[in-house]
Amino acid sequence: MTNAFVVVNPVAGSNSGIVERELPRYFRDVGWTWQIYSTTGDELVAEVVRDALEGDHPPFDLIVAAGGDGTVSGVAAGVSRSGVPMGVLPVGTGNTLARELGVPLTVEGALELLTGDHSVRDIDGMAVGERIFVLNVSVGISGLTMRDTATGEKRRLGRAAYVWTGLRKLFGYQPHRFALTIDGQSRSVRASEIAVVNSGALGDPALRWSPEAELDDGRIDVLIVRARTIIDYLGLALAILLRRHSEEPSIEHATATQRVSVDADPDLPVQADGEVIGTPPVTVTVVPGAVRVVTPASDAEQ
Repeated sequence: MTNAFVVVNPVAGSNSGIVERELPRYFRDVGWTWQIYSTTGDELVAEVVRDALEGDHPPFDLIVAAGGDGTVSGVAAGVSRSGVPMGVLPVGTGNTLARELGVPLTVEGALELLTGDHSVRDIDGMAVGERIFVLNVSVGISGLTMRDTATGEKRRLGRAAYVWTGLRKLFGYQPHRFALTIDGQSRSVRASEIAVVNSGALGDPALRWSPEAELDDGRIDVLIVRARTIIDYLGLALAILLRRHSEEPSIEHATATQRVSVDADPDLPVQADGEVIGTPPVTVTVVPGAVRVVTPASDAEQ
């Protein structure tokens, strides 16, 4: 029997209500027990998960994140290094980790995966202070886009809301000076964006910041984006679409196996897994094999 703790973000996307309707039926059919926690937006999800894992009750064998990338990130931070696997019910706007891992994007499909044949894959994490993130941490245009995309626009337009906000931000945006340290090697660069990525996916596995970035390769990739004009960004977008990253002069690629530090204008927000977490400086530390995640059976050995 599996005892599952399910964290539901009730304002994520438009399908979060389906979770509480459908989950009991799926779990009851396979003899599982469960507890549902609905987030309020005032708590730290990682702390809620850690408290659940340490609580005085029958131990939880599975922690489930039902929400968008922010909810998934919070749950991942809570289960990191615990050995307890995380399942994903993708009901948010981006659902980037689910897409990257091949998790079905419908609630019903994801529940069938959790309760049926599946594997468990160990993926790396990125520590920022006491928090763990699994997708990306960046400073620059993406942080501004995440900060200024309204919840209403995300509900109405989905992922297109980020694209629309990003395009508006590009007009008049100028590169900034960054102090960048990668595994102890420091340099100063002028760029429009510094992205530290564990997953190369740009919201969709087919669109990738970096073709080399993998969730479980024990390293993080650093992307220095020097695009300045709309023409530069169009060239960058074309290179990404055609997977000709190495031919695009406006992007430089580096890797780190230990940590990356980025300092810049304090007016620039730092975003991590789709959430604005503060302002520079920020230090990202590699945590290999930090989180166990339920994936389709063909993805990895169980």
